[in-house]
Amino acid sequence: MKRIAIYVVAIGVGVLLSFPLVTGFALERAYQSRVASMPQQPGVEITAESYDRGWFASQALVRVRLHPAEWLGDPTLANESFDLLVKSDLQHGPVLFTDLGVRFGLGYGNLGFAGDNPEGLAQTLSEWLAATPLTIQTIIYFDQSAHTELEIQAYSADEGEDHIRFGGLSASLLTSADLTRFDASFLIRPSSVLTTDLALDMTEASGAMNYQGNNPYTLVGESVFALPRLALNSKDFSLILEDIKLNHGSQLNQGKMDFFQTLEIGRLESPVPVESARWHMEVLGVAPEGLEQWSEVSLEIQQAVSTGTLPLDAMGEPQLTPELESRLTQVMQTLLQPGLGIVQRLDVGALGAPHHAHLNLEFVGLPAGVSWDSLEDPMQFLPAFRGGLDLELDEAAVMGGQFAAMVQPYQQQGLLLTEQGKLVLRAALADGVLMLNDNPLPLEAMLQSAMAPEPGSEPGSESAAEPMGSTLTPTE
Repeated sequence: MKRIAIYVVAIGVGVLLSFPLVTGFALERAYQSRVASMPQQPGVEITAESYDRGWFASQALVRVRLHPAEWLGDPTLANESFDLLVKSDLQHGPVLFTDLGVRFGLGYGNLGFAGDNPEGLAQTLSEWLAATPLTIQTIIYFDQSAHTELEIQAYSADEGEDHIRFGGLSASLLTSADLTRFDASFLIRPSSVLTTDLALDMTEASGAMNYQGNNPYTLVGESVFALPRLALNSKDFSLILEDIKLNHGSQLNQGKMDFFQTLEIGRLESPVPVESARWHMEVLGVAPEGLEQWSEVSLEIQQAVSTGTLPLDAMGEPQLTPELESRLTQVMQTLLQPGLGIVQRLDVGALGAPHHAHLNLEFVGLPAGVSWDSLEDPMQFLPAFRGGLDLELDEAAVMGGQFAAMVQPYQQQGLLLTEQGKLVLRAALADGVLMLNDNPLPLEAMLQSAMAPEPGSEPGSESAAEPMGSTLTPTE
């Protein structure tokens, strides 16, 4: 009986000891799969360097190469590059003892950074990490989803009369096994900067995001950011922003992408007489395939400029080859589809009263009988767009303040009308005709004069722009 008990215990211990080894194999596959599934970005190369698997733990190295010229689209950085190694020390499951508590999963790891050149990025990182403890911890669960926690401790930096106080940052990221879903949140603690010329104070800020999609051109979701107070003071001015909120996101609607963004400032103190502001924008009906084509062509142009195979003109713009021009035309045709539009709204509290502006512009399609191949005159584009602009200003607030003298000429010209205590401007574009306060404007003549400067004038000179300004009075 004793011998049987010993056998049972030995077998049990063996099975328990085998769990970390078996889990280690699954962890390796999950880790390599996640590295391979990372989205590709211009100027960023991510490759698995090595993976050393042990019985209870493993160590992995991933190399990240950054090419700023492609990443940032700046040809002047063509000779700059960074090589960074991300090191992961992974503890095998199934039982994981983490700083977050006891968890169950394939593995738990601490991430660190290293570099090939101790005089370059590695030295900078090591010095920064020494002064600013940074911890990155990741749990990979049995379904190969992951939970990552990032923590940057508070730190201070002083150099002469310049002082920086950073309160620290905490971030949490949840990702699915195939990296098609992201849920994240972060918190930035109160921070400040003080120099001889400037003082900046920021209260605690927070944000969150959630996105899902199987490619970067069809990601849907939303990001939000909130900052209760930001103060900026100098010898010349003072700026205080309160209740700052920013959100942006996207959604898929009948195969097309809709994007939106909103910025709100609940209270504002500055030399400008504006007390609050809210701006909202929507871009509707964007073809994902057009975004992908644009990404590919723009990346090719950036690479050609950075390598010197695509020369620049006197204005610093790339001299495109006929093949690239043809591809850009194809991108435009893919993006310019009926339903593509933009909507913007601005609400401002100023001079003690509310003011509003609303703009919408939509592509409705080329006129009948006009095709992309036969399109030669840019004026043929005008009937392809429909839109409007509405502007409403509080009359008492504007005319009773410092801006009255500036507004009166616009009233005299009929550009601003009075309606129920408001100064209004209403513009509408349809069928190639622009109406301003119910009066037609010679839009085609205005555009032609703007694009064709007077003889002897350089394009873009003030004299070339005068004819356009002279046509702003509505037709009687």
